[in-house]
Amino acid sequence: MVFDRNPQFGKDQSFAEGAVRATDFLWENTQGDVTSFPKSYLENLRYDFSDGDVSMLELMDRVDLGPNATYEDYCEVRDTLIKVDPNSFPDPDAVVEVIPENLLYEVEPELDFVEFFSEDFAEGDDEGLSDKIEMFLSKVISSVYLDGVTNVTDKEGNPPNPSNNYLLSDDGTSFSGVFYDQEPNGQTKTFPFSITEGKSGKWSIKY
Repeated sequence: MVFDRNPQFGKDQSFAEGAVRATDFLWENTQGDVTSFPKSYLENLRYDFSDGDVSMLELMDRVDLGPNATYEDYCEVRDTLIKVDPNSFPDPDAVVEVIPENLLYEVEPELDFVEFFSEDFAEGDDEGLSDKIEMFLSKVISSVYLDGVTNVTDKEGNPPNPSNNYLLSDDGTSFSGVFYDQEPNGQTKTFPFSITEGKSGKWSIKY
C-alpha cells in the first residue's frame, strides 16, 4: 500500500469520497429529482482542491436532467461537477440553470474524417507524423471548440508520439488527451478530451 505524504491530497480524496456518498444519498431520497436537492446542503459541498480545481456540486439542483434520467446520467453530471477548472465556470451564484448537454460538451460534429486525414497526411510518409497528428486533432477539436486550440498533448503533457501511440487507443477507435487554449492575457485553459467512433460509424467529441 502506498501513502501520499501530502496531507492536502488526503483531504482532497476525503472530500471527493464524502461528496459522492452525500449526493448519492440525496439522489436516492429524492427519487432522482436533482432539482429538489436542498440548496443549503449543496452549498456545504463547496471545496477548493490543492491543484486549483474547485467543486461545483452546489449546481446540482440547477441541472435539468429530465424525467427519464437514469442513475448513469446523474453520475456523469456528478463526476463532471465534482472537480472542475474554475476558469471554465462562472460564479455559481450567477447560474440559473445548467443544461446537461452543455455541461458534458459532447457533440457529433458533421465531420468528414477521411477529408481531414487526406489533407493532413497527403505526403503519405511518417516524416513529421507527430506534428501532423497534432494538427489533425487540433482541426477536429476546433470544429466544435471555437475559441481556439493552441496545442494537443497526452495527459502527461507530451505531444503525440510513438510512445503514447499518437494518442490513439489500442483498438484504434478513439483518440484521447488534453487540448489547450491560451488566452491573450497569457492564461491557459486545459480540457481533457476524447474523440470516439460509435457503432453507427459516427464520431463524437467530448471535452
